Amino acid sequence: MENLFKSALQFVLKWEGGYVNNENDKGGATNYGITQNTYNNWLKSKGLAYKDVRDITRAEIENIYYKNYWLKAGCDKMSPKFALLAFDTAVNMGLSRVKQFMKAAQYKYPEKFIAARRAKYEEFSQYGNQKIFLKGWLNRLNALEKEINNLG
Repeated sequence: MENLFKSALQFVLKWEGGYVNNENDKGGATNYGITQNTYNNWLKSKGLAYKDVRDITRAEIENIYYKNYWLKAGCDKMSPKFALLAFDTAVNMGLSRVKQFMKAAQYKYPEKFIAARRAKYEEFSQYGNQKIFLKGWLNRLNALEKEINNLG
């Protein structure tokens, strides 16, 4: 796997931490940001028995993120800045948001991509108990913005 993916994964894993099962998180149980459902689908695609997402290995994490997020979001065909933006967004918000934000960014303005993501977080925070996640989402986005600015 390429170096750009490895550094992007390192950024994502800083924010996706270990096992979490927050009752307010619509994704349910996750480990390193991978939901139990995503893990089940990946295991099934490999002909493997289901396991608890708590038992996911580092190699499985890398493979899932590379195949299901990095490649599916098209990060392998993007500039380093957009690759990191798209990958982190795919992990945090889903692949469909990447396309939406790329259009908002006119495929060339990272700051417009970030603004679109920030606006979506603000929108999400208006629904039910999702406001409790807003500060963390914005902290992550601010760190992402710094990270892409360091890419030159």
